[in-house]
Amino acid sequence: MSDKMQAIRERTFREPKKHEIPRPTGDIVKARTIGVGRAPDKDLIKSNRKEGCGDLVATIQAFKSCPVYNMPVIEQVRQTFSGPLLDVDIQRTFGATWDPFAAGLDPAGASFVETTMAQPGQLQTYTLVMAIGVHLEPEPYCWTAQGNAWNHPAGNVAKPPSPDVFTGNDIANGALGAAFTGGTPTQTMLPAVLRWGWWINKALWCFARAYNLRWMIGQHTNIMDEQLRHTAYMPPNAQEGSASSSQQDIITAVRHTNDYYGSLGAAFEFLKTDFLRLGSATSGAVNVGVFRPSRALEVVGATYGGGDLRSMIKNNSEFRELSLPYLITPGVPIGLRCQETDSVQGALMRSFFSITDGFNTTSPPQVTDAADVLAALTATGANVMLEQTFDAAPVLIPQTVNAQRVPFKGGEWKMGILLKGYEVDQNWGDVLRGDPEIRNIVLGTGTGKPIAQWAGR
Repeated sequence: MSDKMQAIRERTFREPKKHEIPRPTGDIVKARTIGVGRAPDKDLIKSNRKEGCGDLVATIQAFKSCPVYNMPVIEQVRQTFSGPLLDVDIQRTFGATWDPFAAGLDPAGASFVETTMAQPGQLQTYTLVMAIGVHLEPEPYCWTAQGNAWNHPAGNVAKPPSPDVFTGNDIANGALGAAFTGGTPTQTMLPAVLRWGWWINKALWCFARAYNLRWMIGQHTNIMDEQLRHTAYMPPNAQEGSASSSQQDIITAVRHTNDYYGSLGAAFEFLKTDFLRLGSATSGAVNVGVFRPSRALEVVGATYGGGDLRSMIKNNSEFRELSLPYLITPGVPIGLRCQETDSVQGALMRSFFSITDGFNTTSPPQVTDAADVLAALTATGANVMLEQTFDAAPVLIPQTVNAQRVPFKGGEWKMGILLKGYEVDQNWGDVLRGDPEIRNIVLGTGTGKPIAQWAGR
């Protein structure tokens, strides 16, 4: 092959052929829009200000007349929590402010986050916001189950009996097993309860009153600043304005609760009740409880409807339509957040969300009737709480029980915030920023009817 042919061959296979695609111009560019389907006609505005501006105003008014439920959701952040929170996480996520738009993908205590945002707290395009929403989604049913807290030893072991009631004599004399007796028992059991769902409902009820919904432009200008309960929405979990009761088993709920508490390093697990105490008798010269197996407490009465919280937070609609649309510039912080204004309701909210009930102890906590009551067996004495035994010759035996109770909390909840409206292209922003007369008409600062707000810089 000649040198010339070799050069042609190398150039043919090594140099990619280039074909430049011409960029669209003229009317094609004018038609390129985002969301709304049309852009302002700058040429028409320049040549015929009255007609061009009127066309722009008519477009925004058409947006406003659209039913809010038909408008697209532009941006949304929804946080999911799988159970009660560590006290340190509560202070970080539900402190002076709750700001899911700026929180990113890993807010303290959240199990996962669903978001449409590419950059936390900022929009990527010009956006005309027509409505907002703050959604609170608790568990759809509530119940409380009686059981026991057990400090599970390392490894796989057999479950101990879990009675509805046990006494100091039962523990000391081996009714629960050898691991719970002696001077240094290897295992501990304490009376406990499992609260499902209702603590979330109560926490969200306090949340809607503890915070104001504040929408800020910059540092000092507010679009709104009012109690959150006037906007917050809770989906109906039962027939509107009512609640119902039913029977529900707790088996799966117990497993999910223990898995969740284990992931947070809790010292105890919850055991559902499988024995009922009938009384006591003398066995081997010592007093010990008499029990029978039972599955009666595996099923509890559940209330559906969340305590009718919807009406207690003003029975709001799913979306709150703005009286004036709000135009947000790309890269400008949205500024929509919740800010605490009621410290009493805020403290109650945090205690219900807390895995320690707000006592800042190990989890789960051991709670007594008062701060000055010891977490130990009740007072003893020869004639304190006598129980007649089942012996052939019955005798009266003093009994004691644990003063403390161990509360567990189960259930999942979601909290979200969203913007509804229309994404628009840069032409919209350029027209409003570059033409004071048109901006005055659109914003209502001139002689025209106010139809929009501005969040530019």
